[in-house]
Amino acid sequence: MRFLRTSTLLASVSLLSIVIAGCGSSSSSGTPGSAGSGGGGATGAAGTTGAGGTTGAGGVTGTGGTAGAGGVTGDGGRGGTTASGGRGGAGPAGAGGSSGATGAAARGGTTGAGGRGGATGAGGRGGTTGSAGATGAAGAGGTTGAGGTTGGGGTTGGGGSAAPTAGCNATTWPMGGSANPQTINVTDRTGAMTARQFYFTLPNNYSSAKQYPVVYAWHYAGGTASGIVSQRYYNVQPMFAGAIYVAPQGLLSTPGDATTSGWPNTNDQDIAFARALVAWMGANFCVDSSRIMSTGMSYGGIMSHTVACEMSDVFRAVGIMSGAFFGGRGSTCVNHPIAAWITHGDADTMVTFANGESARDRILATNHCGTTMHAVDPAPCVQYDGCDAGEPVVWCPVAGEGHTIPSFAAGAIAAFFQQF
Repeated sequence: MRFLRTSTLLASVSLLSIVIAGCGSSSSSGTPGSAGSGGGGATGAAGTTGAGGTTGAGGVTGTGGTAGAGGVTGDGGRGGTTASGGRGGAGPAGAGGSSGATGAAARGGTTGAGGRGGATGAGGRGGTTGSAGATGAAGAGGTTGAGGTTGGGGTTGGGGSAAPTAGCNATTWPMGGSANPQTINVTDRTGAMTARQFYFTLPNNYSSAKQYPVVYAWHYAGGTASGIVSQRYYNVQPMFAGAIYVAPQGLLSTPGDATTSGWPNTNDQDIAFARALVAWMGANFCVDSSRIMSTGMSYGGIMSHTVACEMSDVFRAVGIMSGAFFGGRGSTCVNHPIAAWITHGDADTMVTFANGESARDRILATNHCGTTMHAVDPAPCVQYDGCDAGEPVVWCPVAGEGHTIPSFAAGAIAAFFQQF
């Protein structure tokens, strides 16, 4: 299918090129030290009982603390509760009394505080055996009981439909179809207001209680929005029937010359139109804002590339046929990935193959794709490896083909859109 008279379209593209070129607590349980006064050194054996204090180390385990209480049998064993028994051995083991705080904590057995007391096992050094002190160090391990690991938090659920738009659950809505053109006023970057026209088509049995994806189909140079409706939106609609379709009308680049109608995006006027359309559709219909798509051929492909530049944070995917990207036409590109399906004939002299490759490369860079690829259906399409998750880029170069729509394009674009 050819979409432009060659001489006329070459002239419009030349004009476009000109226009676009801009584009422890301590404890007194030391009292049992009186036991130490009985034969002090003689109770060196008791000191050995202090080794029983070692069992106090077992107290580190919590229950072991109670076992330390059993050490009371040596009376120095109470020193197990508190190394104050050891205080009897060394006399000055009042510090051991502080380890008595440990014993108390060990009885608690449930808190790492006991472990902290264990750290004061230095008082245990007042007992004959520093080994008891060593066990106190084990008590430090008890501090790990102080806390279970804090839950790291569940991962945030991703995906799902966007929040319902204002048009969800509406009881009435505008009529669509080729017999019902719509008009809205659009203000560009300079503040100039223009009346813009478009058509839309709802899916069969549309319900305002359900969210729908929306596909915007931009016409080629010299084309019309009503013609896109007649062509069933580049024939994508029959194969992706559960979506709402919109056909916007471009402006004339040359007043009075219909062959120049298209998307020069002067002063961002066409992107302003796109934004106004997205808002209007959401206000009147139940739209899934996470599934807004764009497609187009030739000048419509150029407009889809412009959308992929400036509105990739709004549009989920693009299906582009024989398009190009002309920088400087509008605002700066949004640094946001977008899924893209792109085809171009390598014999295209209207919008050159090199321009198509350059536009593709801009999206590949934005999506952080690698340089390798693998074949996908239909041939001759390939998909690039390493792109951002959920942001594939499919490239379908057609050998020997000029400025036309490949026979496989409609079905491939429909299938590409349906995966999102």
